[in-house]
Amino acid sequence: MTSDEREGATPVAKPAEPSEAPDPESVEWKTRYQYLLAEFDNYRKRTQRDLKAAAYGARAELLLRVISLHDGIEQARDHLPTEAVDLRQGLDRVLENFRTLLEEEQLWPVARVGEPFRPEDHEAVGSVPPTSEAPAGTVAAVVQEGYRSPNGLLRPAKVLVSTPAQAGASETGEEDGAGEAKVQAPGTSPPEGEGK
Repeated sequence: MTSDEREGATPVAKPAEPSEAPDPESVEWKTRYQYLLAEFDNYRKRTQRDLKAAAYGARAELLLRVISLHDGIEQARDHLPTEAVDLRQGLDRVLENFRTLLEEEQLWPVARVGEPFRPEDHEAVGSVPPTSEAPAGTVAAVVQEGYRSPNGLLRPAKVLVSTPAQAGASETGEEDGAGEAKVQAPGTSPPEGEGK
């Protein structure tokens, strides 16, 4: 007996001698098993991706509906008569709650007057002459606010873009027949000589 056997140590097993050639059937099953594992892993990843995309789509749809409600309340407030002070204050509180919700959901507006026009965030719905607040090539007015989330653009902003007068326009500001019609920015008065 060796000293290890006397002390109660477990004898170390000798490694088995490799067989001369692996069984072809076991190699085939091992290959099939590896393919099956890879297919299942791909299926699991694809399912997770699809679930995440579906959850994002449902969330985005709900947020778009909330934004539409916000827009409707804002328009109602803007069209109230000046005597309806209490109603205006109440709608202001509701709008503040909407803004807090949008911030908590990490939605941020994408358009401000005077910032450069960006086709990836803004949808031009008209043009107006440049002003000191909105030089040429910038947003002159926001018709409908757009929002961006951490996952990308949720809704583009509809804006009026300030563009310089076309070379063919006459000095009175009337279009020369080939030019496009002028769009008046919300809250501004038409130039002198033009009807309202």
